[in-house]
Amino acid sequence: MKAKRLTAIFLSVAILVSFAACTNTETENSRETSGGVNNTDMEQSAKTDVQGSSETAKSQSSKRSDGNSPEKTDSKTLVIYFSAANTDQVDAVTAATQVTDNTAAVQHIANVIHETVGGDIVKIIPSKNYSLEYNAVADEAKAERDNDERPKFEDIGVNIADYDTIYVGYPMWWYTMPMIMYTFFDTYDFSGKTLVPFNTHLGSGDGGTYQTIKELEPNANVLDGLAVSGSTVFDDSTKQTVRDWISGLE
Repeated sequence: MKAKRLTAIFLSVAILVSFAACTNTETENSRETSGGVNNTDMEQSAKTDVQGSSETAKSQSSKRSDGNSPEKTDSKTLVIYFSAANTDQVDAVTAATQVTDNTAAVQHIANVIHETVGGDIVKIIPSKNYSLEYNAVADEAKAERDNDERPKFEDIGVNIADYDTIYVGYPMWWYTMPMIMYTFFDTYDFSGKTLVPFNTHLGSGDGGTYQTIKELEPNANVLDGLAVSGSTVFDDSTKQTVRDWISGLE
């Protein structure tokens, strides 16, 4: 009789232990699948949050502006310039045009304009290169002016008709534009285009060349140009001067 009672008690205890174990297991499973997340889910969630923050940061960064530059225009804008340093091979360094780090003064201003407004940039390359020595270039330029020559230039590689706004740059040679610029304006019809001249000089300003461009291109809209002294072209403040000028254009 006692043996039967002991057996019954033993079976009861075993059932209770088994029930408790099952209850604990179900509770832990419930926490993982509904009430909480396991370690793997937390790690994946963290990765997702980090990636999301990174993409957001990239998106916000791409929209930031330094606050100094006007918004860039579309590809309908062209910046084109001439310098004695423009050759059919490389930008040669010549004393005839101020050069810093192998960049001529006019080229530097053209680059600043291009960085600001976007679009395309090309250089006018003479078919016959100018001399690399100052006095020789000065003599060549004077002879061209005195003879009212029209020096030829190479194909510029773009279709002028594709552009609405054209920035045109050049240095002052003997108080006027280089004669190759007269060839340039003789070659293309800028009717209906907006022309924005800019130039470098050593004291003569624009030398009346902006008015000359208006006379050469009576059917174009010629805006106020920018004349930059060759002695200040590479100053830190000049870049902002160029940007302010662009911002003030009609």
